[in-house]
Amino acid sequence: MLRSEPENRLGTKRPPPSSRLWLLQPRADVLGRPSHPWTPWFDKVFGVVVRARSEDEARALAQDHAGHEGLGIYWGLGATEEERVPEVWLNPAYTLCEALSSDGPSGVILVDQREA
Repeated sequence: MLRSEPENRLGTKRPPPSSRLWLLQPRADVLGRPSHPWTPWFDKVFGVVVRARSEDEARALAQDHAGHEGLGIYWGLGATEEERVPEVWLNPAYTLCEALSSDGPSGVILVDQREA
């Protein structure tokens, strides 16, 4: 018997996947600068994995869940090394957006914990 749609563990049909997983992170060369949107490092997102149909959608989802990166809110506290970049997750000059495949060994995809 051929199935047109895969079944989940409960045996109910689900539509074929049309989305991919995307890994978004700051570019290493940007983080190597003395001034960048992730300085100071606290209250910032340094990585996110999202499910989306396209890179543009993935970037928009990441931006919707951003921390304080690129907002310049710490300037008033003397953190003038924080580069102001509105919507930094939408900007390919500052962030990488890589499509992930399901190939590879079992394991954790992303844990990016920063504590003060």
